[in-house]
Amino acid sequence: MTKPTFTPTYQPFKPTIVAGYISMLLGVLFCITYFDRPLAEYIHHVMHVKIASFAYSSQTHAVLESLSKSPLVLETLAFIIVVLSLTKPYQLRLYHLRNIILLVAINATIIRVSAKIVFGRTWPETWTNNNLSWISHGVEAFYPFSLSAGFHSFPSGHTLLTFTFASLFWQCFPRFKLIWIFAMLAVVLGQLLHNYHYLGDILAGATLGLLVSQLSINYYCHNKNFRHKKGPFNRS
Repeated sequence: MTKPTFTPTYQPFKPTIVAGYISMLLGVLFCITYFDRPLAEYIHHVMHVKIASFAYSSQTHAVLESLSKSPLVLETLAFIIVVLSLTKPYQLRLYHLRNIILLVAINATIIRVSAKIVFGRTWPETWTNNNLSWISHGVEAFYPFSLSAGFHSFPSGHTLLTFTFASLFWQCFPRFKLIWIFAMLAVVLGQLLHNYHYLGDILAGATLGLLVSQLSINYYCHNKNFRHKKGPFNRS
């Protein structure tokens, strides 16, 4: 019987990987403390005041909006893989990948919603229902355990989902790594230049996305209840 293909492998937490996560965490703390507010002001001034005066507005808005929607593309790809895995020609080949996609999607959604509620950060701009923001009200703060969407800026959910799925697909389809890299860069630029999120929110989302993907994959690969005894997840 042919082994299932398109499957990621166990990724141990090597010192370089741990150092990378720590560096990203420190970057988040630095941005929150020193960088987020002045950067949000600068982006607002350049993107929403200066450039808007050159009648660019609708085109640039459309481009940035498209970039910020990277997770929708990756989520659609994940959905297609899950559907294909239910058909006979791909049932075996995509069996493990389907299970990991579902596990990653569930974990990423739980972390995304929980983190936003736990931290309760205000947004850089006011978008809906006169939500508190740094640009409109001079307010940048954390209100832990708030259920209001007006306090759910941290972390960036779009970035979290994009980095989660992009890192997963990078492992499964490494030949298309430029596409996954583009998706990650696109969501960062789209969210940041739109002032949808502070840079600290985006870095936090990226960090959590990578971590959720790695932990979910490692759990799946390590748990014998999910894998074949002689399947592709056995570690040497």
